[in-house]
Amino acid sequence: MSFAWATRLARGLTPTCRTHRSSVLVKHTHRGSSCVRCASRDAGGPRDDGNDDGDEKHIKRYELNATGVGGTTTTTTRGHVVRTDLPKKMGGKDEHPQPVELLVSALIGCEQATAAFVARQMKPRMALKGLTFEYVATRDERGATSLPLDAPTPVPARLLSVTGTATVHLVEGSQPESAERIDELRRATEARCPVANTLTAGGVRLGRSWRRIVARTIA
Repeated sequence: MSFAWATRLARGLTPTCRTHRSSVLVKHTHRGSSCVRCASRDAGGPRDDGNDDGDEKHIKRYELNATGVGGTTTTTTRGHVVRTDLPKKMGGKDEHPQPVELLVSALIGCEQATAAFVARQMKPRMALKGLTFEYVATRDERGATSLPLDAPTPVPARLLSVTGTATVHLVEGSQPESAERIDELRRATEARCPVANTLTAGGVRLGRSWRRIVARTIA
């Protein structure tokens, strides 16, 4: 990725974004300004994670090839397409989510999938129907847009925080769950969610609370 391309893309990331639920990847056939092709597969190929245990079968790889001007289209080998765009004031058409919005959506989707796995493995098993999320992400835009380009940025060009609430929905008629069990679900999910751990390692403060609601209908 060229520095100029990255700079143009960064300028379109607004200081705050709000994301609800986890179904955010939509297939489009609209002509776009950029394209990414990605494939995920299990072990294979050289590793560069510094782990020399040789246990390749547990390594999952994600391979992407991208071109773009202002937005990004991601096509997986399973045929899914994702586009990103920029606000109109930044030269985009505002027809698709911004990259940071998809980043927060990725966190939501990863936490949902991880929570489903954790609930199945809990003893006794938790009758989890699903979760709904209301998250807000913040960042200081000066990290991406400060000038001149050859001067150090006054703040890091990354998210500062992701805060909000995840609501746990249980199957109607299931055993009531205590606050301690909901917290167990939260802690295990946060410990095992790859996206959450990646953000935390990058210095993002994750401050989310989890609450439980029994048998509310969710889409």
